[in-house]
Amino acid sequence: MLSIPKFRLDDNQREILDTDANPFPYVCNYTEFGPCPGPCFTWHWHSAFEIDYVEEGELEFRTPEQTISLKKGEAVFINFNVMHDIRTTGRTKACKFYAHIFDMHFLSGMYNSVFEQKYIVPILKSRQLQAVPIRPDHYTGIKMMENILHMIELAVSEPFGYEFEIRAELGRFWCLLLEKTKPLRTHFSESGQTDVMRVKQMMEYIHRHYSEKISLDDIASAASIGGRESARCFQRCIQVSPISYLNEYRIQMAAQMLLQTQDSIITISENCGFSSSSYFGKVFRETMNCTPKEYRQSNIR
Repeated sequence: MLSIPKFRLDDNQREILDTDANPFPYVCNYTEFGPCPGPCFTWHWHSAFEIDYVEEGELEFRTPEQTISLKKGEAVFINFNVMHDIRTTGRTKACKFYAHIFDMHFLSGMYNSVFEQKYIVPILKSRQLQAVPIRPDHYTGIKMMENILHMIELAVSEPFGYEFEIRAELGRFWCLLLEKTKPLRTHFSESGQTDVMRVKQMMEYIHRHYSEKISLDDIASAASIGGRESARCFQRCIQVSPISYLNEYRIQMAAQMLLQTQDSIITISENCGFSSSSYFGKVFRETMNCTPKEYRQSNIR
């Protein structure tokens, strides 16, 4: 089914998906953004696989280890439980993209089945495959793109039996993904996982307390480390400081409030933990390259 996503996180900082506790553990989300560059979905992760297709504009997908730039007609696969963010570049007037999000057992069926062990686990366990760009510049990429576009068509029209058809199309895509990534799936490394776990714990604290006055030491204490080590963890993992991430997350929440409520800019500033509306305006412009008022006006449908 096709839906408009709502970016929500639980207390463990895991994204709440429409596939959670759903008898049909697949959803195709459609998202549209205006011309202001900046974060669309700030750093997050989820226990599902994701395939994003850019219909219009340009997007950047970041993981702790790579940045992938996509243009119209290109896609990216994001692995299970991988921390990532999505942002527009501002080089085009608007950006539209589809996100296929699905639980591993949508493909594998029962737990520990041959499908899971033979086909799913090799990708799920490979940390080298945090995100894989898919471009229609060679045979495999073209065939994978055909699978992605057909799934979008099925999710939009929902003909009789579309659930079977989507799963079949996704299975064909998955076999091509295994073929495409075979050279990369030679090693499994746990390096950097301690940093990732610590950053996740600190992000969880930020997501729960962003509306309050919090310090670097408050953030660091969530991972039972000191302020300097927290800064090093963030820098090694996502190349920003904890305070920069806090401000970016506050701006992400403020952007949602600007579009989803009629609250004044001053009220939104206070609700997102900023000490003054002038500082809020400064950080918003630095992050989104436009003022809160311009952002609200540019995204009015």
